[in-house]
Amino acid sequence: MGRNDANGIDERSFRFLCDVLSFVDTIEKGPKTNKIIEQLVDASGSIGGNREEALGASSRKEFIRYNEISLRSANESVRWLRVCAAKRLGSQDKCVPLLEEARQLARILGRIVITSKRRDAQGPEPKT
Repeated sequence: MGRNDANGIDERSFRFLCDVLSFVDTIEKGPKTNKIIEQLVDASGSIGGNREEALGASSRKEFIRYNEISLRSANESVRWLRVCAAKRLGSQDKCVPLLEEARQLARILGRIVITSKRRDAQGPEPKT
């Protein structure tokens, strides 16, 4: 899967951010909801931002670290979307699919981190 693959993590995280931005427009603004909106937008944007950093990493360790941060951002997005679903904030027709996509992004990123750590533990690949 290439970097610009429509079903790849990088393109999906970009679409996720765009969809979150559309979703938050459906949430009524107020003292309580403004902070939720801010946290959700920041977390969802951080997924792709840290993936960009990972792809530009100068070492395996740095690559893993930025993917771990991206994973934490996906998990945080899940948390804020769960709040929106539980409190029925904004369009639930948009919220529920976003919540599922955030969970899937977190699963994908978790696999990337685990696989990368396993490869890192095995050491450098033999030269042929």
